[in-house]
Amino acid sequence: MKISVQIGDLRTIEVDAICCPTFEGKELDDISKIIDRSTNGQISRLLTLGDHTGKIKQSTILYNSEGITSSRVCLVGLGKLKQLNLESIRQATASALRKIQELGCKTVACFVPEASADQVQALIIGAKLGLYQFNQYQTNTDTETSIEELCLLVNNESERERVEKTVRKAEAIADGTLFARDLTNQPANRLTPTDLANEAQNLAATNDCLECQIFDQVELAKKGFNALLGVAQGGPQEPNLIQLTYKPESPSKTETVVLVGKGITFDSGGLSLKSGTGMMTMKSDMAGAAAVMATLQVISQIRPNLTVIGLIAATENMPSGTAQKPGDVVKSFGGKTIEILNTDAEGRLVLADVLGYAKNFEPKAVVDLATLTGAVVTALGRYAAGIMGTNQQLIDQLIVAGEATHERLWQLPLFDDYDDSIKSDIADVKNIGDGTAGAIIGGAFLKHFVDGYAWAHIDIGGASDYQKGSAYLPKSASGYGVRLLTRFLCDFTTD
Repeated sequence: MKISVQIGDLRTIEVDAICCPTFEGKELDDISKIIDRSTNGQISRLLTLGDHTGKIKQSTILYNSEGITSSRVCLVGLGKLKQLNLESIRQATASALRKIQELGCKTVACFVPEASADQVQALIIGAKLGLYQFNQYQTNTDTETSIEELCLLVNNESERERVEKTVRKAEAIADGTLFARDLTNQPANRLTPTDLANEAQNLAATNDCLECQIFDQVELAKKGFNALLGVAQGGPQEPNLIQLTYKPESPSKTETVVLVGKGITFDSGGLSLKSGTGMMTMKSDMAGAAAVMATLQVISQIRPNLTVIGLIAATENMPSGTAQKPGDVVKSFGGKTIEILNTDAEGRLVLADVLGYAKNFEPKAVVDLATLTGAVVTALGRYAAGIMGTNQQLIDQLIVAGEATHERLWQLPLFDDYDDSIKSDIADVKNIGDGTAGAIIGGAFLKHFVDGYAWAHIDIGGASDYQKGSAYLPKSASGYGVRLLTRFLCDFTTD
């Protein structure tokens, strides 16, 4: 969908539909009042009758033959005016455009003369994410109609320039989120570790400020990524470590932040085999990797003054005669030994190696995203991700970014007391605890491989897969983390 910014009048623009905001309590803003007068009070009458109440996400279509050029007016419910926020704009925009698209409309316009940058960004995010569909493997989609253009109208050239700048940044963020969704939704036979590496290389090839380096199985063995190799040894797909580096124009003067993504392209559980139903969604066990790669795509376009390195550990976790066994001991990249008592706790193993490797970049902060535990779904459901770490300032910055983007975070404790649960009788640590505090135990394990830098762990086991679906979050991959990380990186400070 093309998004344009034009100087114009909502009453005279030639589009299939125009959008007018409405609020609960029969309140109309200045834009809707003008359209109401131009349509002989149709909006007011509908509000008086109660057929349209202005509730959040309610969309009602008016058909008009005179007074305005467009034949359709979409009344967009935004809830109570005093409670208007960015999330209500995202939700309402997504709902309205989906309804308009169902009618077969191809062009839509709305008026945004006084909207803030954050409000315009929320509108674009809601529009693009709300119309997302993953249908590349379906054969009956030829007749579907898609909105081709969303036009934002403003009053003058200075407003047009301001809004245009915001729109382009918002589009980059939205497109990154859609990229993450596409990667996560891919079936495991179409997105292997090698395919994921190829995606990273293609991304770097089309962005001059990105560099990509792939460490293959031989190089991983030489460097001592034994925990990652242990997870990979049960299947035929070769593992790799993907290193994507973004450098601004003056990298010598900037701080470095490392983003780490869990990239298990399919998780059977290994010899600690999952149930049949438990495996059905395990193609998405690389959602953290998708979010990291997509975030690098976004920042390569908006260019923050910060060096960012994305590290993705990519492998499958499969059962076979060569698979890792419960009771095995491996030495991680940083030298610590791990007793593996459950091969289905594999994500923390591959992250352990990468967190040890991250120290080489002398980062000011390291943030990892991983579909690490089912326990975080029990604790928080799918409306928030769990966060824990070693640096409260870093955690607080991420929480603030999550509130701004509605990719919310809830801090879980990481007390030293939890370390007792992962003490091993024969190694430095074991990869599972005593069956309690599962999400926290995952973080407590990872903490042992963090050395010399501020670190935060985000468990997206619930938030990455939105099973019910909503206005702009489809049923399936949500693309969680791209908007959060982008906001965090743009606002990052060590003060």
